Amino acid sequence: MSLRDSDDLDGASSPTIEDEDEDGSRNPSDSSSPAPAPSVAAAPARRWRDVFWLLVFVLHLLLVGSALVLLGLNRFRKADRLNIDRFTNITIGGGAAAAPREAEVVAPPQREQGPSGELTETFWPFYGAAAGVGAAIAGAWLALLGRRAGQMMKVSVHSLTTYLAVISVLCFWGKHFFWGVAFAVGALLQFLYVMSVLDRFPFTMLVLQKAVKMVWGLPDVMRVAYAFILIMLCWMVLWSFGVAGIVALSMHDSGRWWLLVVFSVSLFWTGAVLCNTVHVIVSGMVFLVLIHGGQRATSMPPKPVLKSLQYAVTTSFGSICYGSLFTAAIRTLRWEIRGIRSKIGNNECLLCCVDFLFHLVETLVRFFNKYAYVQIAVNGKSFNRSARDAWELFQSTGIEALIAYDCSGAVLLMGTILGGLLTGTCTGVWAWFKRSDKVLMVGCTAALMGMILVGLAVVVVESAVTSIYICYAEDPTLIQSWDTEFFNQMSEALHQRLQYRSARAREGDPVWAIKQSTISDLLGLSLNFFFILPLMNSV
Repeated sequence: MSLRDSDDLDGASSPTIEDEDEDGSRNPSDSSSPAPAPSVAAAPARRWRDVFWLLVFVLHLLLVGSALVLLGLNRFRKADRLNIDRFTNITIGGGAAAAPREAEVVAPPQREQGPSGELTETFWPFYGAAAGVGAAIAGAWLALLGRRAGQMMKVSVHSLTTYLAVISVLCFWGKHFFWGVAFAVGALLQFLYVMSVLDRFPFTMLVLQKAVKMVWGLPDVMRVAYAFILIMLCWMVLWSFGVAGIVALSMHDSGRWWLLVVFSVSLFWTGAVLCNTVHVIVSGMVFLVLIHGGQRATSMPPKPVLKSLQYAVTTSFGSICYGSLFTAAIRTLRWEIRGIRSKIGNNECLLCCVDFLFHLVETLVRFFNKYAYVQIAVNGKSFNRSARDAWELFQSTGIEALIAYDCSGAVLLMGTILGGLLTGTCTGVWAWFKRSDKVLMVGCTAALMGMILVGLAVVVVESAVTSIYICYAEDPTLIQSWDTEFFNQMSEALHQRLQYRSARAREGDPVWAIKQSTISDLLGLSLNFFFILPLMNSV
């Protein structure tokens, strides 16, 4: 079923099609489309999807928000005003009988001086600076997007390895060996990945530049991105208030780190939900532009962005919350495994192990991929069904070979990480002069804040990329009518990739091919029983 057909049957944007039908206009690119009146009658209202995950996300926001308020207020202007420290103080002393007396004597003085005398407002300015720097970087990224897109992408790719290496050296210099090793490993992995996909960058840059051209011609899309950055900043005010209270707690550093990890995961999920909400809105808008032949086409429905926003935050919001839990981690793992797999060579033992992981991730990608958000925007399906339909579409048309060759998502992720590191560095330098013992705590959480804010700016380009691939797979003439030269370049690249895969299949060892097929079948069967079916039944 084509995009046009699904649009007519489901109201893909059911209101947009209804508006089109009501004013009597027809899609100029589809002369065989049915009459407007029956389309209106056949277009059902959208159903709420993945409601369980919507409720989980809302409940999570309420619980986390309440905890952040309590933790922030506990040390706001007065140490331990809510008496939370009675759960965190570690008694120093000998036996059990001496513990209560020692606690009575030692605890009160500690609240007036030393670590337990630290207050929320001591660290809150650092997080305010982090939010400001992250928002400034995100805004600058969007502002420079249409003017220096190619240069920005190259800077993101080539600067990240160097930046990670420099931070690693600084961590070793500051005697933080764990973090020094972590950043050194990150720099090495980044370097190896870039070297493994260096030949793919020309095509990747082509796709990214066309996606930038698309979104830069849609000012409403850019306003949506700025609006969601502002919404994220509002949540970060509350989040940073509570986290500043955690850093000021009078408890052991390991306890504070665990609390920071929990609240950082919460912030990551919240940021991913907002990013993917923008993803759905932009995908719906890009789809309409391609299907109608331009934003100013006479058949274009009025206020399409508002309709996309309405669906994204109501009937499709549960699917967005569900997909945001898994897609980012699985996608990143897939990039790394693909890069390693392409450079292994003829080492069959190592190749067997990597192929096992590769087929595992490929099976997960079938149910959790970013292309699901385009189907959600267009048809209002549940997340699992959208992801499966998108992947089956790519497999049946061969577009998956082109998507596997494209590294646009990885390049955009590099820009996001670089923006987060810049934010964390700026905040960490200030914290070094004010509170050198809390540099890592403040710097790491500030880097996460910066990554999320920059990610909200980056997602508009990623949404355009995914929409272009979906439209190319469904109906290549949509891309051809939008940009003929780009359509020819994509078609040529697809032909080359299919030839390359066919050549590899002919040259491969038949026995090894049977091994790969057996591993894939057994893995898929085990995943269906132990992971995917229970997960889908719970949705």
